[in-house]
Amino acid sequence: MITYSSINEKGKRPYQEDSVGIYFHEEMGVFAVADGLGGHGKGEIASGETVRFVLEHYRNDCDPGEYFQTAFLKGNQNLVELQDLMDMPRGVKTTLTICLIQDKIYGAYIGDTRLYLFEDGKMAFRSTDHSVPQMLALGGEIKESEIRKHPDRNKLLRVLGDRKREIKYDTTEVWEKKKGVSLLLCTDGFWEYVKEKDMEKTLAHSRSPQEWLNKMKRMVLRRGFLDKQDNFSAIGIWIR
Repeated sequence: MITYSSINEKGKRPYQEDSVGIYFHEEMGVFAVADGLGGHGKGEIASGETVRFVLEHYRNDCDPGEYFQTAFLKGNQNLVELQDLMDMPRGVKTTLTICLIQDKIYGAYIGDTRLYLFEDGKMAFRSTDHSVPQMLALGGEIKESEIRKHPDRNKLLRVLGDRKREIKYDTTEVWEKKKGVSLLLCTDGFWEYVKEKDMEKTLAHSRSPQEWLNKMKRMVLRRGFLDKQDNFSAIGIWIR
């Protein structure tokens, strides 16, 4: 059985620029989280329109590869057209992370909204951010743990809505749809304050995805209390 829950919090920002979307029916569906860029409401438009596009084009019998191409490539074109319509060529951009559950589990992402997979309570996968500090970590210039507080953490190398560069999204390996698997999709405002060991610990002591997310939410609120806390959003999915 698959159960899930989500949170979508404004934090201390004047605008909510994260968007969360879910369509789930008969043990199959799509889960999407996007973090809009631009401020002053532009990010809200970008993430909201992108999540709407992702859900609108989902079909239970879709081919995962073709679906991801539609979601990311045609989704990007949709944002570019929206930029022209709104006369905002530099605005209306967003990250996007998708988890597709059919007979197996598929993931795809662009930007720094992360996808985690846990097997029997232990982290087995974490998506790689398309950001400057992530590249520095991969190059050995900083430690992986330094990404969270790096001054260039918000400098993204890939996003949707970019008309100057070719859109390149990454896909995950294909995972078995089996008991003991837990998934977490979350924006940077969430994972900034919740380390991987915290994700595992709260997972081990929760009875549902909702309880798991609520425990991590309290960590975000407590640890980000003195900061200009960003929007933070997440989806938790359990297969039990």
